[in-house]
Formats: sequence, C-alpha cells, structure tokens
Amino acid sequence: MEQGKRQAVFVGGEPGAGKTRLSAEVAGRLFDHEVAVLVGSSTADANMPYAPFAEALDRLLLANAPGSLAEALADAGPQLRRLTTQVDRHLPDPAPLEPADDVDAPRRALFDAVTGFLRRLAIDRPIALVLEDMHWAQVPTLAMLEHVLIGCADVRMLVVSTFRTTEPDRSEELATRMADLHRFDGVRRIDLGGLDTEAIAEYVGQVQQLGVPSARTAAALLRDRTGGNPFFLTELCNHLAMRGGWDGLGTLSSQRTVPASIGDVIARRVRGLGASVRNVIEQAAVLGEGFDLAALIATSEADLAATLAAIDSAEAVGLIRAVPGSDGEFAFVHALTRETVLDGMVASRQRIMHARAAEALQGRADPAIVPRVANHYLLAHVLGYHDQAYHFSQKAARLAEQSLAYEDAAKWYERAASLPELSPTDRARLNFGAAKNHVRAGDFARAREIYERLSAMDDPLIRLEAAVGYENACWRPGLAGSKAADLLASALEACGLDISDSRYVVALASFGRALPFAGEVVRAREIGSRAIQLARDIADPAVLVHALHASLWQSLSPELCDIQLERTAELMRGAQSIRDYDTLGSVSHFRAVVTYVVGRPDDLAAASAELQRAVQACEQPFFSFINACGKQALTYLRGDFEGAEQWVDIALRTGKQFAADETEGSYGAQMFIIRRETGDLKRFAGFVDGSETFAGRWVPGLLALYTELGCERGMTRALNHLMNRNLNDYTDQAQWPMELVFMLEAALELGNREAVHVLRPFMARFAGRNLAAGQFVALFGSADRYLARIAALAGQNDAAERLFAAALEMDRRMGATVHVAETLARHALFWASVGRADEARSLADQARAIAAPIGQSRVLDLVDPLLTARPGAPKGLDNLSEREIEVLKLLAEGLSNRAIGERLYISTNTAANHVRSILTKTGAANRTQAAMYATEHELLG
Repeated sequence: MEQGKRQAVFVGGEPGAGKTRLSAEVAGRLFDHEVAVLVGSSTADANMPYAPFAEALDRLLLANAPGSLAEALADAGPQLRRLTTQVDRHLPDPAPLEPADDVDAPRRALFDAVTGFLRRLAIDRPIALVLEDMHWAQVPTLAMLEHVLIGCADVRMLVVSTFRTTEPDRSEELATRMADLHRFDGVRRIDLGGLDTEAIAEYVGQVQQLGVPSARTAAALLRDRTGGNPFFLTELCNHLAMRGGWDGLGTLSSQRTVPASIGDVIARRVRGLGASVRNVIEQAAVLGEGFDLAALIATSEADLAATLAAIDSAEAVGLIRAVPGSDGEFAFVHALTRETVLDGMVASRQRIMHARAAEALQGRADPAIVPRVANHYLLAHVLGYHDQAYHFSQKAARLAEQSLAYEDAAKWYERAASLPELSPTDRARLNFGAAKNHVRAGDFARAREIYERLSAMDDPLIRLEAAVGYENACWRPGLAGSKAADLLASALEACGLDISDSRYVVALASFGRALPFAGEVVRAREIGSRAIQLARDIADPAVLVHALHASLWQSLSPELCDIQLERTAELMRGAQSIRDYDTLGSVSHFRAVVTYVVGRPDDLAAASAELQRAVQACEQPFFSFINACGKQALTYLRGDFEGAEQWVDIALRTGKQFAADETEGSYGAQMFIIRRETGDLKRFAGFVDGSETFAGRWVPGLLALYTELGCERGMTRALNHLMNRNLNDYTDQAQWPMELVFMLEAALELGNREAVHVLRPFMARFAGRNLAAGQFVALFGSADRYLARIAALAGQNDAAERLFAAALEMDRRMGATVHVAETLARHALFWASVGRADEARSLADQARAIAAPIGQSRVLDLVDPLLTARPGAPKGLDNLSEREIEVLKLLAEGLSNRAIGERLYISTNTAANHVRSILTKTGAANRTQAAMYATEHELLG
C-alpha cells in the first residue's frame, strides 16, 4: 500500500473466529500511522442498498468539519447523495437529486462516484476501508465492492472485508466474486481457523495465571468443547470465572455442543442483569445489530435514567460496545450475542418491540432509514400496522429500484405481497413488481413462478399481463416449450381488448416471440408482422419497440437476414429514443450476430460497442452473459484461443446467476469449437471407439467429436442417425447451422456422396453468408468454403475455385484469422487433388504462417502433409508423400486409423489426416476406392 498499490484482504471464518477483532486491530494500528480509516458493515436485517459503503461515507462526512471535503466530493456529490445525506454538510446549496423515473438509470455512475471519491481521498493520505460481515451483503453491494477494487488498483488503499464461511450465513455470491477478484494483483484471502491447544494453553495461562501443567489440562478440555473458536473460548472462560474459577472446568465434558453451551452462557449472563436491564437489551436487539441511543430511548419501556443505566450495565459485562468515534451509536459485541437475545424472546413480545421501533424511526428524514422502518412494520403488521407495512415496504422497493438493486427490490415487493389484508388487485401489482425485478436480476425461474401464479387469477387483464411477463422470463434464457405460447393464446382470447389497445398489441407481439420456442416459426412470422403493423397504427413508440424486438426471434434464417438487419437498425434508434436499455442490450447483441452473418464488419463492431454501453447502463446479469458470449466469439475469430476460453469462463460464471436456467450447453459448444482448433480434443481418442450409445447425448456434437478424432465407425453411425431425420424440421432452430456443419464435415471426410448431395441444398441457402449458431455460440466463417468442398468432391473444379476465392474474401473482410487459415488450407488441398502442386504448396505455406503462431493445430494437421511431400515421388502417384504412401499401403490392408497409427507410431488423429489427404489427392471417394488405387499402382507387393 505504501508503494501506491491497492491491497485487499478478505478475512473469513466461522462466527466468533476473531474476524472483527483482527480488523479492529488492523484499523487501530493503521490509524496510529496517520491512515484514514472508514468502517461500514452489513447486517442480517433488511438493509439499504450498499449499506456498508453508505455507513462508512456517513461517518466520514459527519466526522469532518462542514465544507472540508467539498473538493474531494467534487462532481461525485450528486451521486453520493443516493447513499448519504451528509453530503449536504460539505457542498453548499445542494441541488435536489432528481427522481430516477428510469429505474435502469446507470448505477455505474454511482459506482464511479464512490470510486472517484475514494481515489481523491487517498491523494492526501492512505485510506483503509473496513467492511464487516459481507456475507450478508446483497448482490448490488458486492458489485460496488468489485468496482471499487478494480477502479482503485493504483491507489494507496487497504480494503479489509470480513465474512462468515459457515452455514447458514455462507454466501455463494461472495465466494464467487472473491474467486473472480483473485485474478487481480493485491487481492488475497485469509481464513481464520480455531486456536490450537498450545495457543489456548498460552491464553489461559496468561489470563488466569495458571501454571503450565494446569494450563495444558484446561486447554485440552477447552479445545475439545470450543473447537478453538476465540469468542466461544473467551465466553467460556468468563463463565467459568464468574462461577468460581477453574474448579468447575470438568463440567465442560458433559455439555453436548458448543453453540448450545455458548447460547446458554449468553442467555444466563443476560438474565443475570435483571429484568429491567434485560428488557432494554431485548429492545436493542430488535432495533438491530447496531443501534443508536436516541432510537433505544424512544422505544424503551423504561424511563430515560433506567435506559441509560441498562446500557451502562450491558456495556460493562461485554454484551454491547460503543462504536468508536460515533455520537451515541452502539453495537452488540458479536452477532451471536444478539441472536441469543432474540431467540430467548417470545414472538408476541418481539412484534410489540418491532412496532415501537418502527414508530420511533419513521419520522426521520434520512432515506436510508426507510428499509429498517419497513422491516419493523412488516414484522409487526399483525398488531394493526398493515397500512404502514404496505406503505414503507413499497417505498423500500422503489428505493432499491432507483439504485438498480434489483434483488433487493424483488424481495421487498414479495414481502409486501405477503401481507394478508390486501385486495387481489393490490397483491397482484406487488407480485408484478417482484417478478419484473427478478427478471432484471437474472432469476428467471423465480419470475416465472410468480407470473404463472398470477396467470391463474380471475381478472382477464391480470392474466394477460402475467402471460406477457411469463414469456419475458422465457426468451432470455432461451427456454423451449409451448407453455408461454399457451398462456398468451388463452389470455389474448379472454382479454376482451380491442386490437388498437396497446396492451393487446404488446401481448400479440410477445405471442409471436413465444411461438418459435414452441416450434411454430411460420405462424410466428405472421403474428409478428401483424403486431408490428398494429403498433405502427397506434403510433406508440414503446409498443413499436416491443413489437420489433419480439419479431427478432422468428429465427435467423438466411432469407430473413436482410429484414432482420433493417429491423435491428430501426429498433436501435427507437430504443435509444425512449432510453429502453433492456431492449437496447438484447437488440445490440442480435444485430451483432446478424451483421456477422451478412459480412459487415464495421456494423458488427458498432453493435458490439453499443452492447457494451447497454451492459454498463443496465447492470443486469443476462446482458453481461450475452456480452461475454459476443466477446469470446470475436476473440476466437482473431485466433486468441486462450482469451476466448477466458471469456467462455466468464460467460459460464455469469450464466450461473440465472438460477434454474443453466448455461452449460452453450459453454460446452463454445469450448469444443475452441479446442478442436487447438488440437486439445486428441486426448479423448482413447475414450471413444464409435460404439457409444446415442441415448442422452447430443448426437451432432458426438458426430463432431468422432470427425475430429477420425473415428470412422462412429462418424458413419452418427451421420446415418442424423440423416434419417426430416431435416426440414430443424432448419429454423438456432443450432441448425452448427448441426449442418457437423454433418457436412463428416460426410465430406467419409466421402459419402449421397449424404453430401442431400446436405448441399441446405448449405446453399447460406451462400455468400457466414455461418453462426445461436447467439454467438459457434462461428464457422464463410459458407462458401463448405460449398467449395462440395463442388470439389463432385468434380466441379471451376465452381470450387470460384467459391474458395469468395470464401477467402469474406473471411479476410471479417478479420477472421482462424477462418482465413482454414480456407487457405482447404483450398491448398483442393489444388493438390487436381495436380497443381506448386499452387498447393504456396497456399499451404500461407495457411501455416497464420496457424503456427496462434497454435491452430487443426489447420497445421491439414497443411503439413502437403508441405512435407517427397519432391521425387513416383510418377502417377498424384504427389503423395512418402508417409502417405506408407499409410495408403496399410489402409489397403484393411487397417483402421487407430491400427495405422499404432503401426507407424503416430496418433490416430494424424493417421486420419493422412487418410483425408490421400482421398483428396487421389480423388477416391472412400477407403475402398483408395485401396483399389493402391492395387492399381502396385503398392501392395
């Protein structure tokens, strides 16, 4: 940190492990060395979004003289007012923060404001940011922490974050974020374990002044009963001391579990304070892990003097502590202390105290208090506080929405909807709010649960809105099935709305988007076109944007590319005009795919940049996921396979936030496409033999693996299996281009002219285009390369030459290094097969010059046999290399690729590549014809 580099330490451990004590010691030492220390914490109670940062900033701004931090706040002030009203102490004549009507207003601005403020603070002196109990932090808070750590990498700052590592408080979200952050310099994690017997012996020897033998005896028992947890240890030692010293040490062996014994210790200590003190401490526990004296006095049953005396007594016995540097703020010394106090209270008493807390706090002007008030009223609503609970929980939800804390907003709406005294309509409106925010947070499964429940209500308009919402929670994760379409069809039929009603048009457009996922693409196009026309007729920009957006999912067939290109252009203009960042994010990604398919690299770059801006504006997991998919695709095209794998990993981690909607399928396809280029699939050669069952497997993917490994038995079985389907039933599916490529590659390698003849019209639909599967799941470059190979197999040399040239022009125009190398290699093989050896070697040299530096083994395996051909090969052997002649002899003897590899001490994949080259050069359609060629040329003697 002294060298101007940010350091971050995540301190984990079970409750009582000493995390808070360690962070306090660090903060104290740093403060003694002129380091500015900022402290904030999360709590298990309902919380203001970004609470630890808000608390830290609140204390900092309050502790400094008014106006002294004006320069540091600078232009960050307006954004920081979202976190703390204390900004007004330092910025004169503060302009009121405009209400955020657009709930998708970029929270990146808030994140940047916090980061910029901390950077400016660190100019004058180093700073330490201590964030306690981050296992309770919500996703928006963790996102802000990640942003600060990245944005302050070159700042004199230490960040210490404590968190629990045990259930039920363990946070998977925090664990995932920490794992991601470890790729940055200066980020480390410390897990505090229990003290060992020697350390405990040293402790009790010093504190209790025991001799070494007695201390060791005591340490063994204490270690066994506490597991070395420092909090449990100190509590048990205090308990033993109050019970008359260490003579009662042996009673520990009769206690069953550490948590129960500690709970009993704390409960007994609370009871020992007397009823009046206990009542005050119970009210303090209801207020929260941290509480201020004013709120406690206002809610206490006791008078002022008795309340203050109770605080003194509780502080004296170590139940609570004053917060250093604060004015009347206190906290329980440990969360376990407060939890034990609450566990000892009957439910009715807790409700009464929650009501007192809410009434005492609701008059405060600070917006940060709203979630606490809402939580108290919700827990006390049965006492007649329904209206207050209803009002404040909605207010807390809207506050979370304005901060783009979608997860928090959804929880507040759901808690409000659980109130029993609501009308069906009011409950529905709250559930709609919850479901909408679940979609934004990426929890599509939970959103669908709520929408499906709403779709069963009696009100036809509520059912219509619920059906629209259900479909919206289906298309993002690409959920196939007819349920969304069925719900919309039923709701549209029963709604009774005129076709000019915007609600009808929106639902109709959603219906058109749901139909392709149910396998009804033709009908989807009809419905989608009708919805667009109706939207244009009513002249509502938002409705037209929705209709155009929904129409994009009518498939990306070659015939629709030009139409989709026009629609995406209009849609991007419309979404920008109404600041619809949700639509802008998805349409930018879709336009990027379309512009790749039609071969417009400049438009592809522009769409990718627009997607990046939308991701930053929305801060939604779904858009981060599709952005990562796009990044990996473009990185792959450049031949940066390592970088592409990193983006695939990022996409997988982001996709896991979709709860029940997993993304492993796209992950597997993306990794396969990358690793077949790098040759990493060869290591699976010993694990497949072509006899694998197709049940439970994606057969096109298995076929592709067989092809890469040269497993002809498997290739033949899988290809026949796939070709026996009605292929026209699959052409509108997102993965069809990938299936088509895999089938055609296998057919070409096998020389299966019948299969190639069947597949040729399907590939011809993509002539002059690029091939892309799904939303950038797999890219295959120019379709003309495959059409050229088909023409070559058919002996149509002029057509093959023309198509190879067109493919190379397309691949070069797109900057697709990977596909340029493959096209050159395939073209070289074609020229070799027609006896143009010099031209073949020239193209092979060009392909190798591209493929070698990037590690594109797949291309190297294609061209190396051409480049190592024996110059003086016997006349009439079609320029076969010496190695290829060896392979041909063994092939003619009936050996498989694996057997050839074993005989010649080469890999099965290399043998397959030699066989492929032999078939190309000799013009043989299959292995039988190649064997006949060997016989005719007297190679078997």
